Amino acid sequence: MKKQIFTLALSGILGIGIAMAAPAPQGQSDSSHAHRGMGGRQMDPDREVQRLGKRLNLTDDQKNQIKPILADRQQQMQSLMQDSSLQPKERHEKMRSIMEDSNTKVKAVLNDDQKAKFDQMQQQMRERMQQRRQEHQQNGESGGNANR
Repeated sequence: MKKQIFTLALSGILGIGIAMAAPAPQGQSDSSHAHRGMGGRQMDPDREVQRLGKRLNLTDDQKNQIKPILADRQQQMQSLMQDSSLQPKERHEKMRSIMEDSNTKVKAVLNDDQKAKFDQMQQQMRERMQQRRQEHQQNGESGGNANR
């Protein structure tokens, strides 16, 4: 449970699944959409490119440039999560580095308007994750006190 909570919180901090800021597909709750990539499931680079394409109005050329960036990020994240020799803080720092690198590469492909929208998506996602962390902490505190 702690590992799942850590992964969820870390996802929000780092912006894992940049397309998570996109609205949930019709019929799917926002919370289930936001948990994609958790519990061993990874965001599919094709789906991420598709969502980013819609949100940022990407050209086919941009999609073709972004897909390998996201595929490489996914592979690096999978390797990192399987590395049991790392302490949580080390894993966190490496995840942050991978995310910063991939976001920089994605932004290099975007025009100025798309970069602004991308940054806005990232900010919205961070705000939602911050709110979820706060709600989780409040629920954990009140739930923990009830058991005492």
